[in-house]
Amino acid sequence: MSTFDLLTDDVIRCILQLQTKNATKCLSGWKSALPALAMCRRWRALAIPLVYSAIIIGDGPQIEQTYMPIDRCSIAALDSQNQKTNMRLLVDNGYIGSAKELVVSLTPDFHPIKVLSYLSDSLCQDNHDWSNIRTFKLTFCTTVFSYELLAMNEENDKQLAVQIAHNLASKVNRVQIFAARSMLDDDLLTAFTEVLGRRYFGELRDIYWMTHGTLGPECTTTQLTSCLLRHANDEHGLPLICPQKLKYLRIVPFLNAFSWLCFHFDKTSDDIVFENLRTLDLEDRRFGIRVPNSPPLSLENGKVPNIAFPRLNRLVFKSVTLTPEITRLFVASPLKSVAYDGLPSNILELRGLNISRLDMLSVRIWYGFTVSPPDFYACTNELFQETNSAKYTLLAVTIEETIIDAAQAYWPCLTHLDLCNEYLPNLALDLIPRAPNIVYLAVRAFKAGEHETEEKVQEYFDGLSQRYSQPLNSKITYVSLVFARGRLPLFDTLAIDLFTRCLPKLINITISD
Repeated sequence: MSTFDLLTDDVIRCILQLQTKNATKCLSGWKSALPALAMCRRWRALAIPLVYSAIIIGDGPQIEQTYMPIDRCSIAALDSQNQKTNMRLLVDNGYIGSAKELVVSLTPDFHPIKVLSYLSDSLCQDNHDWSNIRTFKLTFCTTVFSYELLAMNEENDKQLAVQIAHNLASKVNRVQIFAARSMLDDDLLTAFTEVLGRRYFGELRDIYWMTHGTLGPECTTTQLTSCLLRHANDEHGLPLICPQKLKYLRIVPFLNAFSWLCFHFDKTSDDIVFENLRTLDLEDRRFGIRVPNSPPLSLENGKVPNIAFPRLNRLVFKSVTLTPEITRLFVASPLKSVAYDGLPSNILELRGLNISRLDMLSVRIWYGFTVSPPDFYACTNELFQETNSAKYTLLAVTIEETIIDAAQAYWPCLTHLDLCNEYLPNLALDLIPRAPNIVYLAVRAFKAGEHETEEKVQEYFDGLSQRYSQPLNSKITYVSLVFARGRLPLFDTLAIDLFTRCLPKLINITISD
């Protein structure tokens, strides 16, 4: 009996889940999971439900990736890319009916209707049973600019795209999780995704809407537990959602401000209560989040709604201009974690959330041309002195024009510090005494060591070694360093030696570019 035979099925499943974790994301991830089927009969039997759980059509980026255009390529290459699929292998092995996820990632450049027709042929022509499909991930990526794409559409293509969407929704008709993402602002593709979204919406448990289309107030639901509305352009284009079951909500307005009125499901009440919401993520690209005393929030009876989050634990602000009206919404919420990402001009408004009660506070600041150094230090010093009970406090700073002045910084309650700049002359070692409780330090000096000679590198670190000749009084256990790609190996060696000598409690240090 081999050692592997002693492992229980639960242990083997845990191992296989790690090996096949990307099998439902994209074709390359699925192919990387195939070796799990070649171990032995026992392992194969346990791996089959994991490997054959998704039908994948197209070879674009996975829906979970940060969205970036793929490389420009020829029409023939794109056609080949769009027709790649694992369906044939699932059919040949008899597992097509057991698939629970449908992952479509297409690049509809030049001929969008051709791509949609191929998708229709793949899913609607054969008499396959799609009744087990519960998750549908749809991604449209591009290699060209939108005006090139728009020029290829013909007048009747939009009607055909709508018909394809209706056929697809009728065939794959038991979807509970729908994720739609498109970087193309194209009428044809927008119409296609809108039909799918509206057909599925009433029965969905989770929706992640990251397209340029709108769902409209005729879409109503009482079932949603997770919701992401990325292009929430105007209140007339938003669906009507009952907030009672929501546990996760992310709102990313794009062209206009968001209105909470899409959650005013109970017209007999003036209250909008997110009874079970645990995580709220608000991101504003341009105009900000409307607050209750804004005129557009008036109800049909002219009253202003009472918005409440009685179980909210985690709150995230990204590029949102904080005001007392916004923070007042969450004063009564039992917050344990708050994350802020943006300019430092109004971070002191976070104090309106009663941050002294938090377990975690994360502040990521873009420190650039609009803020003077005294404002930055005064804000951060005051803010983090109020978080003395938090177990995790992070300050991440991207510096655009000046260097952090250690003499003005004082962050005694900080546990995690992340600095990013082209150059950090002392590699942030001069800041450690100003933040004596940090356990994690990240230094992203992405031009440090670039094209330096060995003599220059040695001279630089000799100077730092003389300045920091004694170990620092520090609790830091983990250090992450990012340096220039064009640096010499000697730069890494001397950096590791320096931090190892200066930080007596250091356990791990990583260097990358």
